[in-house]
Amino acid sequence: MPMLSSLIRVPRDARGNAVVEFALVLPLLLLLLTGITEIGRAYYQANAVEKGLRAGALFAGRNSFPLTAQVRTMVANLVKTGTLDGSGGYLVSGWADVDADLTIDDTLTFPIDATTTIPVVRLTASVPLDPLMPGMLALVGLGDVTIELSHEQAYVGD
Repeated sequence: MPMLSSLIRVPRDARGNAVVEFALVLPLLLLLLTGITEIGRAYYQANAVEKGLRAGALFAGRNSFPLTAQVRTMVANLVKTGTLDGSGGYLVSGWADVDADLTIDDTLTFPIDATTTIPVVRLTASVPLDPLMPGMLALVGLGDVTIELSHEQAYVGD
């Protein structure tokens, strides 16, 4: 009879239930945590690209138009590295990718009134997102993600 009584107690034995439940929920928790981390990283990278564009556009807006090749190089360095001479590391690791692109357009104008216009510079960046776990984006069907931003600045004088 001791064997029969132990078999009757098995369905009521709750030891180990928490471990089993945790094992079932753990993959979902890890997926959620990883997704939140990747979203935060994407936001950080987009913010860094936007700040670089803003700094580069303001620097370009304080130079004579049309921009010289030297000023264009300094603007590109400022946007990508945060330094005028390009000596710093990239602000976003995606700038090192061959698909990264920066366009500087200084041919735009903004009309003030019927007869007066001021020159405007537009910087447009296309930077591939550099995720911590590249396979995670493919799992949710995103594939390769590119940060595309632009910033405009009117000529403000030397």
